[in-house]
Amino acid sequence: MHRGVVGMAVGGGWKPLEAFWPVQRVVRDRHELVLKIGERYSAAHPKDKTPSPSEVDAWRESVYELAATLDNLGRGQVQMFIEYLADGGMNHIDVVLAGRHPSGRLSYGVIELKQWGSIERPTVSEADGLCASCRTAENSTLCQRCARDLVYAPFSGYERHVKHPAVQVANNLDALRRHHSMFDDRYVNLVGAAHLHNLMHTDHQWISQVSPRLGIPTFTARQPGDLEKFLTAHFSPDSGAEAAQELLGRRRSSNLLTDETGAIVNGHTRFSLIEHQLRAVRAIADATAAVGSPGAKKAFVIEGRAGSGKSLVALTALGEALQAGRSAAFVSGGVASRDTFKRAAKGHQKVFKPLVQVADKFGPGELDLIVCDEAHRLSERPMTGSFSMRSGGPSSVEVVVSRARVPVFFIDGDQRLFAEEVWSPERLKSELWSLGVEIVPINLDRVLRTVGSSTYDTWVHRLMAGDPIAWRPDGAADPEPFELYYADSAAEMESFLQNRDPAGVSARMTAGLCWGWTDDTGTFPDVSPEPGWARPWNAGDNHSTQGIPKRKFWATDPGGFGQIGCVHTAQGLEYEWGGVIMGPDLTWKDGAWAAHREHVKSKASRIEDHTELTRALCRAYGVLMTRSIRGLVLYSVDPATRKLFADLGVRKL
Repeated sequence: MHRGVVGMAVGGGWKPLEAFWPVQRVVRDRHELVLKIGERYSAAHPKDKTPSPSEVDAWRESVYELAATLDNLGRGQVQMFIEYLADGGMNHIDVVLAGRHPSGRLSYGVIELKQWGSIERPTVSEADGLCASCRTAENSTLCQRCARDLVYAPFSGYERHVKHPAVQVANNLDALRRHHSMFDDRYVNLVGAAHLHNLMHTDHQWISQVSPRLGIPTFTARQPGDLEKFLTAHFSPDSGAEAAQELLGRRRSSNLLTDETGAIVNGHTRFSLIEHQLRAVRAIADATAAVGSPGAKKAFVIEGRAGSGKSLVALTALGEALQAGRSAAFVSGGVASRDTFKRAAKGHQKVFKPLVQVADKFGPGELDLIVCDEAHRLSERPMTGSFSMRSGGPSSVEVVVSRARVPVFFIDGDQRLFAEEVWSPERLKSELWSLGVEIVPINLDRVLRTVGSSTYDTWVHRLMAGDPIAWRPDGAADPEPFELYYADSAAEMESFLQNRDPAGVSARMTAGLCWGWTDDTGTFPDVSPEPGWARPWNAGDNHSTQGIPKRKFWATDPGGFGQIGCVHTAQGLEYEWGGVIMGPDLTWKDGAWAAHREHVKSKASRIEDHTELTRALCRAYGVLMTRSIRGLVLYSVDPATRKLFADLGVRKL
């Protein structure tokens, strides 16, 4: 899903720390701005925490040194963010520079500032800060990671091993990418460096010759020329105002969409919209405001892949209409996602309705807006209730169009899984034309759920299309923020996910529909992909088992990690970490996906054409693989499929 933060509190009392000015002003008003930074620091922290004396000294000295260097280079209009903090889960970034690259692109620099006057190489003689193996008494040499990534700070207040400044910069660059959507664009320049402006003695210059992270230089006081070359290579004299505005406006929330549903529908959200998302919401709002104007009725068809923000746009458009006093309803082809959103939308739960209720309770044009999420999962006609008894009744699409002055459909043709899911984008548009409406097409072409990793989106799309490409390993110079692994067993997968999310709140395991569902209490181990390991499917909606969520809330309620979810309970929702168990229904054989009908235990078994069955199973696994925000573990019962993952460069647990 994606996504950015608009402002407000970031969670637990935290707020964004937004202390930024043009470099020229930082130099000119040095002492005045130190006081302002302190005020904004306290305002951003819970309980008005005050900065430490060392932090204030760093603003007065280290920040000024960097600002003066930039100003002397004619870069006084570059914007300087100090102690930058977009989210309470981030570490403070000493300085983020925002400006223009000499090529004209937006350009950003993460600068780690140190006031160190001395520094020593890592050593086994000082154990504090070393890894567990290097701290053992009999150890005489450092492991490669400690030797490369650490330095020993001998001065008062430290006297321990700490991260090499370049490692800190690398971590800050990753955090900036995770929390800001514009860094998904490879044309936005993002660099980092460390500046140790007090480190003058020749005995300590070795630190700049150690490069624990490629492409991140460390400059000392003896290298002013190299620092100047770095700054002029990445920043022009042009104004950094636009770059600063983008940094503030393109923040992603670390929250799940379901955590924010109530705020979104009530008009207060931490998610910001980008590009076509924003265009869609504005266009829907304009059309809703213009209800009654002459001309053909407009029907919006908003297409987007998994994780492109369709539900975010749907909820935001709904919230805009409700805040403007419009009558509106939210319907969906997915029961689990609709009811999950409904439960979270405090104060507006009545607007979330099954489509049959809309058909039964509202007349033509009675609602200003109907938002139809997951239109690809709608049946041809509403399936239950009195409405379905009317012979020859209108289609599901016609119900939405007739009841709403402004109908909006969100659709992804790649997520149609079963025979009754008849609405492809093409058929939807054909039906709308037959109803005499003007179609407004909008394509959400950016995938935001998987930490903004367009690489992963392309990888999984190509994988399930039977045309796999190599995964970019984490050792690459520009690593992917989304973490992808494969396991040799379901037990390894489960253990890894438990360590990632010990509370089990937002890690989930899912599986293909190739094991029977014999029990709806969420306790009987139906899913048995390997000897000695079996887990229950998600429970039903009418069970009474203590501590186990109902089926439609499996993806979001605590307690869901103990059961295995399926495509019905996961589709349309998301969680931080995911594991996907691929069963014997779909395996990799002779360079292509092979479907095995005898192992299909779902409605997909009704698909008679073998090619279409294979395509449906690939789509189903593709849906399961695109629910996670942070990372995913794949496990297949088939050794050849696991070998495929290894051959593609996916890391093994």
